Amino acid sequence: MSWFETKRGSDLLLLEQKILDQLFDHLFGYNIVQIGNHRSLIENSRFKNKYTRKQIQFDAEQIPFESDTIDCIVLPHQNTEDERILSEVYRTLMPHGHAIFINFNPWSPIGLRTFFSMSSEEPWNHNLESFTSFQNKLLKQDFEIVNGKFFGYHPRFKSASNKSRWDKIGDRWFPLFANIYLIVVRKKIFTMTPIKPSWNGKIQRNQVKVKETYEL
Repeated sequence: MSWFETKRGSDLLLLEQKILDQLFDHLFGYNIVQIGNHRSLIENSRFKNKYTRKQIQFDAEQIPFESDTIDCIVLPHQNTEDERILSEVYRTLMPHGHAIFINFNPWSPIGLRTFFSMSSEEPWNHNLESFTSFQNKLLKQDFEIVNGKFFGYHPRFKSASNKSRWDKIGDRWFPLFANIYLIVVRKKIFTMTPIKPSWNGKIQRNQVKVKETYEL
């Protein structure tokens, strides 16, 4: 049983589902892909075709879609230490398509647990990246940062009545210590800017002064 199938992991996924559903109110298209996690978090989206690892077996380093074909890619707690994953996300996204990354915050209580646990199980089997560090990595991959959010301040991710108090206090006083952060990016497209010629389009004939000639 994975950690996400435990009570605490299930509570976390419910919280992330709620945050994603709010984002999906503003995102729509034909194709959306979720990479990572055993539970689908994209069912409530307004995309026509929804793909998860349950439907298609693939590695994140080799996403089995053609370039420029996916409108949105969701990556909850995906190990992105291998930057080929980010390159694949950029490749498969349509121009101006979106990617949503959800990560544990290394400076949070749960992040510190990961640092000291040295577990080989997901999602604790890789180094966690801070919001700023991961944001810089995305910018180097030519993504445009659209939005970012810290959430999940309750230590047990419970939907208890006092959870809203944790969120209000956390958002106001210590957002950088939230357990989870989310980043939304857009695929930037670089267009060629035509260089105007320095001449005005009219051919200037060389004017040659002709000496007067005389008949012999």
